[in-house]
Amino acid sequence: MHLHFTLPNPGPTAEQALAQAPAFAGATGEPDARGRIRHTYRGLRLEYRPGQYKGRVRGSLHTFAQGNNLGTFAAADAARAVAELAEALALPPEALLVKWLEVGVNLTVPTAPRPFLEQLHHHRQSPFYPLAPPPGVARPLEYVAYHAAYRLKYYDKGAYAALQGFIVPPGHHSLRFEIVYTRARNLCALTGLPILTLADLIKPDILRVLGGELLKHWHLTTHRRPLDYTTLKFSDATLLLAGASLEFWAATRAATPPATYHRNRARYNRLQRDAAHRTGPHPYDALLPATLDQMLTNVDKC
Repeated sequence: MHLHFTLPNPGPTAEQALAQAPAFAGATGEPDARGRIRHTYRGLRLEYRPGQYKGRVRGSLHTFAQGNNLGTFAAADAARAVAELAEALALPPEALLVKWLEVGVNLTVPTAPRPFLEQLHHHRQSPFYPLAPPPGVARPLEYVAYHAAYRLKYYDKGAYAALQGFIVPPGHHSLRFEIVYTRARNLCALTGLPILTLADLIKPDILRVLGGELLKHWHLTTHRRPLDYTTLKFSDATLLLAGASLEFWAATRAATPPATYHRNRARYNRLQRDAAHRTGPHPYDALLPATLDQMLTNVDKC
């Protein structure tokens, strides 16, 4: 997350209170070449500009609360973390404006998620790209689909944790799924709020909206899954295979009459739905709603 703040009642007294707050208490107080006081606190990167009374907080609320983001971060955990962060900054949570937000979930999966990751194809009209693997790792662990206002990330959380030196129990595997919202305007449109603050992030309605977005975008993700062509006509099998490529539709659209293009696009969508019905849901599909239900347990009591 990226949080921006302006000190309430700006002035020397407010700056002194911030300097004495737990989050900044260990800072040197000396501005860098760009006039910023920079500090780290419990995994968060802090920045403040003296005299302008403005600052930023960047990092993971999950990591701030638990020291890492490997486990479950339920609604009650988030509520405690918001209160702790506000206290550490000596600022009300309403003063911290959300400008960039990462919403994610860790799924405990029965086996290593590499086959699932390597079958990721596209989300809406954006292809998934593998990121370069960490040093010493032969194959990618993370895949990303980019959009103007957000991006989707899937990665092997267990493998990354082991590379970072965390102890991962033998046989434990974890898949991380995230939506990274990069524009505050879109976050406000999503939540229906004129501004989104740290305090809003733990409101039951907002948590449900964010959980619903995770479910929606999970199901909008298209995978390259093995298909059974034995019951299909040759033309249907050909369209089902070719239509899985975004490049196919982009290349044929310009040279195809609109009515023909849209008719075949609708035909492809029908064939894809039928194929998915024959293949059945992916085993991970049931894990996401179950995990979200667990995370949102007692959300109305937060």
